[in-house]
Amino acid sequence: MSAAVRRALEAACPGRVITAEHPAYDRVRLLFNGMHDRRPQAICLPGDAAEVRAAVLAARGTGLPTAIRGGGHNIAGSGSVDDGVVIDLRLLNRVAVDPRRRLARAGGGAIWADFDMATTTYGLASTGGTFDDTGVGGLTLGGGIGHLMGRHGLACDNVESYQLVTVDGELLTVDAASDPELNWALRGAGHNFGVVTEFEFRLHPVERVYGGYVAYPGEDPAAAIRLFRDLMLDASDDLTCTMLLERYGPTQRPAAVMSVCYLGDDPEYRAILDKTLRRIEPLDWRIEERGYLSMQLCLGRLPFGLRHYWSARCVEGLPDELVEAIAERFRAASITDPFNDTVLLEPIHGAVRTADPARSAVPFRGAGFNVTGMSIWDPGRPDADAERTAWAKSVAAAAEPYGSWGDGYINYAEGGAAGPERAVRTFGAEAYGRLVALKRRLDPENFLRSNYNVNPIEASVEDAVEGARKDAEQVR
Repeated sequence: MSAAVRRALEAACPGRVITAEHPAYDRVRLLFNGMHDRRPQAICLPGDAAEVRAAVLAARGTGLPTAIRGGGHNIAGSGSVDDGVVIDLRLLNRVAVDPRRRLARAGGGAIWADFDMATTTYGLASTGGTFDDTGVGGLTLGGGIGHLMGRHGLACDNVESYQLVTVDGELLTVDAASDPELNWALRGAGHNFGVVTEFEFRLHPVERVYGGYVAYPGEDPAAAIRLFRDLMLDASDDLTCTMLLERYGPTQRPAAVMSVCYLGDDPEYRAILDKTLRRIEPLDWRIEERGYLSMQLCLGRLPFGLRHYWSARCVEGLPDELVEAIAERFRAASITDPFNDTVLLEPIHGAVRTADPARSAVPFRGAGFNVTGMSIWDPGRPDADAERTAWAKSVAAAAEPYGSWGDGYINYAEGGAAGPERAVRTFGAEAYGRLVALKRRLDPENFLRSNYNVNPIEASVEDAVEGARKDAEQVR
């Protein structure tokens, strides 16, 4: 790194620019997904919005590729970049709660553990990640699936306003009144248009839930998937369940693990729910009344640095032929103790589907389920990359004919920077055209491109739409 570049970045974040010579460099640059072992020239750690503004302007001035890091959990490794600059928001992790107005302001570097700890103190919550070490910012800007979504919608549906730094250094407060188009785009495609330094969330009374998880034997995964499917198709908005086909417990036996979160207090519904869940004899039953914070911890945490490849598709439903295909893919899964190939099934239901689609760029509200192949393996086994990646892709390939949403939930998109044809298939032609027009207004040079990218330069919207049409014909 040149002395001039170093001086510019140090002026933006005095004493908080980390380069390869720093003893904390490897620890600070580490991402959730160890497949992306990226080595930036510099990592800047701004302490407030003013320093974020200065860091953005300094990074643009260097001409180096730049990435914005929130929680570092993005599966495509979008929070870092080789031989460039990372603007790392982890110091902007404060969460301030106004219990009277039921609002919370969360810094762009907060994780859901920070958020949940602050809000549950007052018996309040908002839809957040099912893994509490996920970043608030990254998850919300891509939509935000979580345990509360059936009743309260996606994370982005609960945002009242955003504080955002543009690539030109403007500090904006964005809401539906101040900039309706940007407010729309930040809900589902929000990584493209600036650096969000603070979110204001609407909160809801959530003190206790009836939930946890139940594990079923995995020898007949199709039966467990059908139980999950039928339960969610008839579920109250107060109930959200997800299913993981994985290896379970100390013996790593095949299992279908269903997380359960019921917000209601109807004892009759609970009794029916219990009876339904016991239609298959459980291996393990961990469902009980618990605090919401406990619910957020149910699925545990994975350490940063493991190798991951995820491939997801949103589907209209889970017909029996797709259920059988998913079960077959699980039977073909690999185990590299203590890590394994996993299939994740998530419902798209309740308030996610009934929200006004015109209020956000979220593309998948019409879907019924999200199907994800998740390969996770030892960081010391790059030799396994091709085999494990192929398995995860095979799960998505099995699901793709049953949906029409491209990459669907972009927080799981394996490629990170999508080509324009793929982005058109994900967002749809009209929404993609709006996103490109907004990108040309706010970031015409595509400075913010380490993301699920809407490229304002690469091709015309018309060319991208035609390419997407041809891609869709090939899939069919």
